[in-house]
Amino acid sequence: MEQKTKKVLLVINPLAGAGLNRTDAEKIIESISSQCADTEVFEFEPETALIPRKKLPENNDANLVISCGGDGTFNQVVSQYLKPGSLPYFAHIPLGYTNSFARANGIPFDTKDAVDTALNGRLAKRDAGMVNGRRFVFVASFASASSLNYVTSQQMKSVFEYAIHMLRAVGELHMNIGTSFHLKAETDNVPLDDEFIFGAISNLSSIDGDILSNDSFSNDDGKMELLLIKTPKDRAETVAVLDVLRNDSVDHPLIMTMKISKASFVTDSKIAWSLDGEFGGTSVESAVEVLKEALTVKVPKTE
Repeated sequence: MEQKTKKVLLVINPLAGAGLNRTDAEKIIESISSQCADTEVFEFEPETALIPRKKLPENNDANLVISCGGDGTFNQVVSQYLKPGSLPYFAHIPLGYTNSFARANGIPFDTKDAVDTALNGRLAKRDAGMVNGRRFVFVASFASASSLNYVTSQQMKSVFEYAIHMLRAVGELHMNIGTSFHLKAETDNVPLDDEFIFGAISNLSSIDGDILSNDSFSNDDGKMELLLIKTPKDRAETVAVLDVLRNDSVDHPLIMTMKISKASFVTDSKIAWSLDGEFGGTSVESAVEVLKEALTVKVPKTE
C-alpha cells in the first residue's frame, strides 16, 4: 500500500453520535497505524458551556488527515488544515447522527470499510465554501441572532431540519421576538433586498435527497445553492411554507433558490451562522465564496 510511507494525523471525536467506546477507538487506531509508517492520534471533543474546545494541533505536516466523528468534527478538521492546491488530503470516518458529507460522497458507514476508504480510496476534488474567512464543507446556514435561544447549531444539522424548526418557532412566537431580518445581497445573479427569516448556502441536493437535484448538479463546479425563505406575514403563511418543506419541495413564493459562486450580505441586525452544524459566529456584513475543487478527499474507488 502506497500510504505505508505517509504521515497520518487521525482526529477522533469520541463523543460524536452515540459515542465511541474505547475498544472501538483502539481498533480504528490500530488498523490505521498498522498500515501507515507514522500516525499521530489526537482526541478531539466539542466545547460545552463549561469546557472550552480542545484545540487541534497547529503545526501539521501530515500527508493525510483523517477525521473520525460527525459532520461538525470534519468541519473543524478541514477549517484548520485546508490548504487549497496542496497537501494534506482528507478522509472521513463517519460516526455522527446525520453524516451528510459521508452520505453525499458515498463514504461507507461501516467503520471497517470507511477506514479502508480513508487509506486506499481514490482522491476526488470537492468544492468547499467560505464565510467571513472561515471554511465550510457542505452547508452554511444563517438566521437572526435573536433566534439562537430557539435554534442551536448543534441541534440542527440539515438545511431543511433547521428551516422547519425556525418556522415552527416563528409560528409559535407570533413574530414577536425579532426572528426576521432585512437582507441586502449582491450575488452572481441578481441583487436582493427583502425581509427574510432563514438562509443557507449548500450543495443542497446532496444533503436533503433530490429536492433540488437536476442534470446540472455537481459538487465540484464552483457553485452552490443559495436558499432563502422570505418572512411570512402571518401564521397561515408560516404553516403553508412548512407544508411545502415537509413535502420535500421548494415550490412556494416565499422560498427562493439560485446558484452562486460568491455573495455579499448586509443585514439590519446580526445574523448567526451555522457552518456544517458548528456555530460560525454572528455578523451584520458577511462575505460568502465557493472555493472550487479546494478540498481533496478520499472516496470509494467505486463511487
